[in-house]
Amino acid sequence: MVRGKQARGVMWAVLAAALLLIPAAARAQSAIAGTVKDTSGAVLPGVTVEASSDVLIEKSRAVVTDGSGNYKIVDLRPGSYVVTFSLPGFQTVKRENIDLPAEFTASINADMKVGSLEETITVTTAAPTVDVQSAAHVQTLDRDAIDNLPTGRTIQGLGQMIVGVSLSLPDVGGSRAAMQTYMSVRGNSAANNTVMIDGMVVNGLELNGAVQSYFNDAMSQEMSYQTSGIDASVSSGGVKLNMIPKDGGNRFSGSSQLSYRPGAWQGDNLTSRLKTAGLAVGNSTQYIYDLNGTEGGPIVRDKLWFFATARDNRTSNGITNTFFQDGSKGTDYNYIRDALGRATYQLSSKVKLSGHYDRISKYRGHDMQSLTSPEQSALIWTSPNYSTSQIKMTATLTNRLMFDAGWTGNIEKRNTSMQPGIAQDRNSAAWYAGAAYSLVNTTLGGVSNSSATAYGAQWPVRYSYNTSLSYITGSHNLKGGLNGTYGSFYHSYDANADLYQEYANVDTSGYLNGTGPLVFTNPVSVVIRNTPIQSGEMLSKDMGIYVQDTWTLRRMTVNAGIRYEWLNSGVQGYTAPAGRFVPARTVPTQNNLPAWSDPAPRFQVVYDLFGNSKTAIKYSANRYNAAQTTTVASGFNTLSSVTARLPWVDKNGDNIAQGSRTFDANGNPIICDFVNDSSCEIDMRLLPSNFGM
Repeated sequence: MVRGKQARGVMWAVLAAALLLIPAAARAQSAIAGTVKDTSGAVLPGVTVEASSDVLIEKSRAVVTDGSGNYKIVDLRPGSYVVTFSLPGFQTVKRENIDLPAEFTASINADMKVGSLEETITVTTAAPTVDVQSAAHVQTLDRDAIDNLPTGRTIQGLGQMIVGVSLSLPDVGGSRAAMQTYMSVRGNSAANNTVMIDGMVVNGLELNGAVQSYFNDAMSQEMSYQTSGIDASVSSGGVKLNMIPKDGGNRFSGSSQLSYRPGAWQGDNLTSRLKTAGLAVGNSTQYIYDLNGTEGGPIVRDKLWFFATARDNRTSNGITNTFFQDGSKGTDYNYIRDALGRATYQLSSKVKLSGHYDRISKYRGHDMQSLTSPEQSALIWTSPNYSTSQIKMTATLTNRLMFDAGWTGNIEKRNTSMQPGIAQDRNSAAWYAGAAYSLVNTTLGGVSNSSATAYGAQWPVRYSYNTSLSYITGSHNLKGGLNGTYGSFYHSYDANADLYQEYANVDTSGYLNGTGPLVFTNPVSVVIRNTPIQSGEMLSKDMGIYVQDTWTLRRMTVNAGIRYEWLNSGVQGYTAPAGRFVPARTVPTQNNLPAWSDPAPRFQVVYDLFGNSKTAIKYSANRYNAAQTTTVASGFNTLSSVTARLPWVDKNGDNIAQGSRTFDANGNPIICDFVNDSSCEIDMRLLPSNFGM
């Protein structure tokens, strides 16, 4: 994160301004704005402007034009609107069929004639396509696009359809739907992306927020991807994704979708040259299966709506040069199963409450690389708790003053374990003697008889909060906010024998024809671990406070904002028991690792070139602090997983690496005599004395 010295003057100025406004947060919905004039071209203040649509549970929202004849109606959900302009002594003007997308300000102007109250002029025109009040570059995928584009219907798979967005790995037809790929824009890391539901952050904690949960696309009415011009209400400057959720509505409706892509439809480009080089089988997609269903409707009309959806998404991919013992191709089978419920409640005429809970079950049957034996060496992934949750309140205090507040949670707990029968009880003889990892180096990878990766738990948990107050007059809009996140990241690791063994050669013939196991010969080294480990880091505070001011002066709109951010993370106190090569270890709680604070100014200017809301010149200059959660703190956590490669000589020929490290009363290491002791087979003279401590 780009963080400098504390700028106390800026900090206190921003804090004072925000407190005067009531703390505020990001709002990421759409708006309708414009100017009302009479037939002579004079502006009309005091005109009541009402936007109505079936997508609003309160049915309509109204404001009054200011002294310059301008108005702005904010926090509108995407959908089709009718805008009505009324003023005593003038004919009522009604604009119909205004299709409002997400993250967009539609310019709807009106000219009103003198006339009786009973007279109404109805105008049907095409919706505007240029936002002349914001320099943000937003591309929206509506429901038709989400359903019809040939993607895996993940946030990343759909994101690769957006101009400027690239993926770390391509997601062809959903082949990466169960194992993430990462979005980026303008060379930003994936950690600088912001993922939102209904305008509130739901980023994960792992890898500084780069790793996301899995989202059911059927929950979204629209998905907007913003790639530039992000204002002060949001911290990061990468891709900003906002998923606009479905609310239900005043009539019951639902949908279902099933897709299946068999592996037989995939071509094979395995050439004789590659086979000669040792590539027996390449990566492939065995099948992709996706079943989805939705239902929504009223519990109480115009008062309480519900929406629910469930998804079963499965993929199975063949892994290069990997075979089950029966000779069939080794496959990496995954599924993501999802169930979401959402409710929207019109608490009063001015207050709306909404929320959802989304529970995901993730399973991965064979996490492995090439040239492994799936029945032995692949890890299994399970998910004790993968979920996102949210609650949000919006209050229209007056037709110029709007307040909202919200809270979200993101839990991505996953466990990894060995295949059945491979992991051994640490207190048993088998743990020490029978199941150590074995490896042979080849041009294409390594063959193993159990996983080289330690198994255990990775439990990142992150919570976010938002609150905001907006003052809107039409010509001048002032918004202030406070938003932030906090959380924790627990880790545990364990491994058979606290090491794995490396060999120069392996005979795979018996395994591949089903007549025997893998046979490893010529031992050369071991890789020892500091397992067992229990540790964690905490994100104590990642908070930002901001003010965003917007002025519309004739054809020009200026957006100027300042954001000030604080970051504080640390190491959680834990005790890990002794292992084969390490003593019992205790790490105390450590705070302020780091403690950073920095400003982040934002500026935009937009000019409506011809005054018809069809052509605009836009410019923006913004500073974004790089995203950070617990990665810096983890560098100070001495209970993190570490390994060391040491020479091994199998002196007694039993194919088991003997030798360990003990400690005296003062905690100093005592190593066995590799030169003179026939039972000491691991040369621990090369091991640093502070290894794993």
